[in-house]
Amino acid sequence: MAKPPRNLNRLVSGKMGNLVVYERDGKTVLRSRPVKTKKKPSAKQVYTRKAFKKANAFLTPIRSELELGFSGLSADKSKRFGKALSLAIKQAILPVDGEPNLYPERVKISSGDVLEPADAAASWEASNRLVLTWRPNSFEGMAKDGDEIFYVALDPVTKRKWSVEKGGYRKNGSLTIDFPWTGPLAGQFYHYLAFYTQSSSKVEFSDSICLGRI
Repeated sequence: MAKPPRNLNRLVSGKMGNLVVYERDGKTVLRSRPVKTKKKPSAKQVYTRKAFKKANAFLTPIRSELELGFSGLSADKSKRFGKALSLAIKQAILPVDGEPNLYPERVKISSGDVLEPADAAASWEASNRLVLTWRPNSFEGMAKDGDEIFYVALDPVTKRKWSVEKGGYRKNGSLTIDFPWTGPLAGQFYHYLAFYTQSSSKVEFSDSICLGRI
């Protein structure tokens, strides 16, 4: 994939021979058109395509959150999402009777070297109010009191999501979250939790954990 001269998209877009010109994240990009083939795909290729389709369908509703959770990568947003997708295919999809099966508990919404949440749990205090708890372990490793919470909830059936990026700190040990929908919401969402730290030059995340479908 190549980047053409600036403002090329003002002159041309679409197909040019075996090339496709399009804009992504404010940048004009050239890529080769896919080559059609009549060759029958192998069993491995079929499995890989199905695995990609399942992982992509699960992650797409939280794409913007994944682009944040993988922002430690010095890459554009599409590559950050690509990293999350690659991890899901490798770690969250396992074969069952020869078919790819996705396990949401194994999905990662962030990745990095910050110390991950310890002894974390979630419980419903009301029909649409969730309480998160964790051990305030600022004394361990490189953890800091000011590490902030990164929380994502995803309902894979309705594609609803809810996230929190501000207001919770490692030192607090708990956080109450009000969902914008009327309850009861128990058992509908997968809950993911991570910590991150931010400086003037970069943002660093922990590996996320999944608290389950609570």
